Amino acid sequence: MDRQFLEFLGSFFLNAAKGQKQLEDMTQWIGGGFSGSDELTSMFRKFYGMNGLPLASPDNAKAWEKASENFKKSYHEWLNLMSVIPKSEYQILGKKCEALEEKVATQDETIRHLRNLLSEKGLPYADAVQGFTKMMEKQGHQFQELMDSVGKAFKKE
Repeated sequence: MDRQFLEFLGSFFLNAAKGQKQLEDMTQWIGGGFSGSDELTSMFRKFYGMNGLPLASPDNAKAWEKASENFKKSYHEWLNLMSVIPKSEYQILGKKCEALEEKVATQDETIRHLRNLLSEKGLPYADAVQGFTKMMEKQGHQFQELMDSVGKAFKKE
């Protein structure tokens, strides 16, 4: 391998590690209510026009709240644009998925149990379903005949 290739790879992985560290820092900073990283807080104050405001002033608190709301809104829009969802939403969906998987497993077990019961009684579940279907069709025809008879009775009068 040539030296340039190794330097390229080394530089590439070093930049990737720095980028990963910055992403982790920003995620932690946002999750911590925009605190915990003086560098990010300073940059945030600069870009949102709060450098001239004294930290203890009421105007600073209002500006900080408005800026953080705007930042969060834009951050979520950016994540959406990148087809990424926030970790909190992912975790909520994960919990819902787990609950649904448990429900499906329970329902599968119930179906298996009911099929076994039908088989033990000598009624294969297919026959039971077919019998139920025939009964519903017969009742449908009987109802239609009744409605036809009622319709004819009203027409005669």
